[in-house]
Amino acid sequence: MKKKRIIYSLTTRGLFSELNNLVLAKVYADWHGMKLVVNTKNWNARIKEGWSDYFRNTLTCRNDFFTAQLKIYSKEKPWIGKIYYNPKEFFTFYFYYCVNAVFTFFHPQTELTKEVFSKLYSTRFLQEELGDSCFEKYASTFKDLYRYNDKTIGRIRNMRDKLQIPDKYIGVHLRRGDKITSGEMDDIDGKVYIDEIRKRKEISHNVYVATDDISVISYLERELGEDGFCLFYNRTSNQKGFNEKGFNSKTRQERYEDTLNVLLDMDVLIHASFFIGTYSSNLSRVVPLYLGLDKCISLDCQWNPLYR
Repeated sequence: MKKKRIIYSLTTRGLFSELNNLVLAKVYADWHGMKLVVNTKNWNARIKEGWSDYFRNTLTCRNDFFTAQLKIYSKEKPWIGKIYYNPKEFFTFYFYYCVNAVFTFFHPQTELTKEVFSKLYSTRFLQEELGDSCFEKYASTFKDLYRYNDKTIGRIRNMRDKLQIPDKYIGVHLRRGDKITSGEMDDIDGKVYIDEIRKRKEISHNVYVATDDISVISYLERELGEDGFCLFYNRTSNQKGFNEKGFNSKTRQERYEDTLNVLLDMDVLIHASFFIGTYSSNLSRVVPLYLGLDKCISLDCQWNPLYR
């Protein structure tokens, strides 16, 4: 039976990991003539309604447990020993496993996230079907989906006004935290960023730094200040390396404020005159969707939709 709908769950991973995967799910659904619905019941950034906490109604949103999922990137069942060592994880898995099975039995034309996730990143879809149009479709879909609601627009505008950034500046994203400790990306020395910034001094001597580790700011200010660069950054952020588990343990209001800070960074970076980042980072991979690949440079890998 041909599937006609995907219900995609946002879960407890990093913000742009979740949002980038959702974009690819929308590209996949559109390509195959399917409807995409988002389930935000388990989304760590949800405050009340989920999607509409931040965005306009560009997607149908639901928050029921019948179609919600966790660990969408794996179909592996927990080891039986977890009944003793981690009973919460064990029984949570089988609760969702059972209610998902009941739902899909009565709705056979609907695919849930785990069933479709591997298809999104398959060679068949990305290379054989999308091919050279991948970046263009990904970029247009991202822009269509993530349109802020009035409240989010107002909050980001107020936060940005306090930064007092000039019109022309170089945007830099310097990712640290669990991306480094998990081995998902290389620990790139700060000097590499400094050298790339200096190479582009003819563009601007104003630099906005988005980072999850505020401790790097003093080093950048000291090194770049000698060459007349002026550094800007979000002074309300006090993170010293993003940690997924730590973020998920915060209160909903704390997670909301942290999420707005990340959205502020994205908003500033996508309006830069030039961008320096690492495409192994999900936030960095968003910026060229707005600026174009010719106004961006990655210090580790080429742009692709595969990092998650």
